[in-house]
Amino acid sequence: MTGNGRGKAPGGPPPGGDPLPTEGVGRVRAVLALGGVPRSELDDGVQQVRLRLLEQAARPGQEPIRDPVAWAVVVASRVAIDWHRGVKRDDGLRERLAARWTSPPEPAPEDRVLAMAVAAGLDALPDQHKQVLVLRFYADLPVKDIALALDVPEGTVKSRLHAAVNAMRERLRETEVIDHE
Repeated sequence: MTGNGRGKAPGGPPPGGDPLPTEGVGRVRAVLALGGVPRSELDDGVQQVRLRLLEQAARPGQEPIRDPVAWAVVVASRVAIDWHRGVKRDDGLRERLAARWTSPPEPAPEDRVLAMAVAAGLDALPDQHKQVLVLRFYADLPVKDIALALDVPEGTVKSRLHAAVNAMRERLRETEVIDHE
């Protein structure tokens, strides 16, 4: 017999029968269990070995497997390795997905103070200035789109933005949220 379990002796699965002889099922399960595959996954592992036996037998021009049990045991060890790789891959994916779905970190106290000061500053602005600031810096719209949305000329949007930014800057300096420059 050669090292790969194949020989010139006729063999292979009986037509319509189980490609894995009954005496080989226990050995395959043992190899899978020794390879670290959990008990609940052993039947799936045995099915994978059967599938690979069938695939091997269906390849055209392939010699029949002389000792299907020995061949199945080698395949079972590879299935166990593949199982571990799959678990590792799934764990990595789970960790990456969990990292994406975790809530954002709590903002620093300075950031909370700044956010409250900006909100208070926005409340103190006239509505026209508040509109252009929110559309420009929160909605991230360009001046042209703000002008279309408010139905005013672009120059008006620019002057309102300039006045609103200066008013906010002054308000934040007064409340000592930002440094005097």
